[in-house]
Amino acid sequence: MNVCHRIDRPHEIGCIEVYGDEPYEWRILDHAGHVVRDSAGYGSGTGAYASAEIALRDAISFDADDSVVPIFFRHGADADLENAAQAHRTADSLRASVLALKSAASQAQLDRRHATDSEAQDYLEVRIAMMERLVQILEETTDCCHAVQHKTAE
Repeated sequence: MNVCHRIDRPHEIGCIEVYGDEPYEWRILDHAGHVVRDSAGYGSGTGAYASAEIALRDAISFDADDSVVPIFFRHGADADLENAAQAHRTADSLRASVLALKSAASQAQLDRRHATDSEAQDYLEVRIAMMERLVQILEETTDCCHAVQHKTAE
């Protein structure tokens, strides 16, 4: 089989390959080299590609879609690694949310200094308190995700 492109999966452990001699197909492999998806065999709905680069683009896009779930089960060691990777992705998403909330809270604190009446200051104080509480909850949840990630990776 002629493999035109092979790259590491951006969101999971494993790789993405584009193969063939026009038309091209793509496949996604897990950390052990097992095929997770193959555009030729699992019905990605796209058919064969005239361009290896477009096949690679579609494979990366397909792999990034968290709503796509492999339709077959694998042995337990794979599940542990995939669970650890999912915990890591979730922690990354939570960290991004924390940063956005901290930024919004900082802006609200700046706005509070310039508020001209007590109603506006009360409004901003309530918003700031809620954002700070959400930050605390998300940071605790992020810590839990890291604990799960480390536990499943052992």
